[in-house]
Amino acid sequence: MIWSKNRDYYPSIVKILIAGLVGAIAPGCTSLATPSIQQIPASKQNSPTAANRFGLQEGMPYQKAREILIQKGWQPHLMGDAPNLNDTSVRELFELGYQEVKDCSGTGLGPCRFEFTNAAGELLVVSAIAGGASNRERQVWRWFIEKKTDSDATQNLPFVGTRLFNFLGGNGTVQSITIQADGTTIIKSHGTVNSSVEYRGKFSNRIRLQDGFGLILNYDYDKIYSLSPNGQLAKGCKREGTLCESNLYQPSIAEGLYIIGGTSQGLEVKGQQYRYYDEGGEKEWKPISELSYVSDGVVFDGKTYWCIPPRREAGVCSANGWTPVR
Repeated sequence: MIWSKNRDYYPSIVKILIAGLVGAIAPGCTSLATPSIQQIPASKQNSPTAANRFGLQEGMPYQKAREILIQKGWQPHLMGDAPNLNDTSVRELFELGYQEVKDCSGTGLGPCRFEFTNAAGELLVVSAIAGGASNRERQVWRWFIEKKTDSDATQNLPFVGTRLFNFLGGNGTVQSITIQADGTTIIKSHGTVNSSVEYRGKFSNRIRLQDGFGLILNYDYDKIYSLSPNGQLAKGCKREGTLCESNLYQPSIAEGLYIIGGTSQGLEVKGQQYRYYDEGGEKEWKPISELSYVSDGVVFDGKTYWCIPPRREAGVCSANGWTPVR
């Protein structure tokens, strides 16, 4: 349910009805024929004061409400939680250009959650329900200020390490996303010869690459989507009309002997362990989780890149793989 974070927001109808009935059975009152039942108060968020500030009204088209909010200085909140693109309603709204959509409920009125932020760092949540049978024709239902957005900079990371993805399929089209513990994020394209960095910066749910295209992770962080330069979901990577999407999968570090190049030092990977070796012999085994996958045959131990050299040719290891020395 998308409102689990805001349970205090809904008025307790039961308490209100009980209070009204108690008031009706006052001393001297012997009949309930014309009880004075207390009216359910409008929520604080949807009060006239709030409406004057935001310019919103219940039942107004969401498209119009969105235009009013943007005119008042509110902008779609593109950080925070990723949109639940696994949900067909969310995906359709996202493709319509509502990139502020986060999730939709599949029960009751089926409200969808949209988020906006302003220069003061406030987070405005707008809930819109479907007008009739169309998911596209949403109507404003509720709205409220939830929090400040300062915490976005220190939001929980989806994972620490490297994940691979491939929008096109086949060999030579693999990309990787590496997220470090401090939030530094690196996007790479891995070709058959070398790798190139497409993005290096802080993690966010929407990453703009050097070529103008972008990436967005889904709600569960197990899939990644390509965004066209206009910010909408890209299509046609594998076949016409289909979304450019890929599962995120953890790479496996291959067993073998890795070297730096030009020294007698080495690193051996066997199963879920690794160890260093040099002229003095082998060192103690350590868990392979301490190593980071860079690309096939290349690992990083936090200080040095190690490669499985092809054909035992002379060279040096780097983040781009094995470079022969001529």
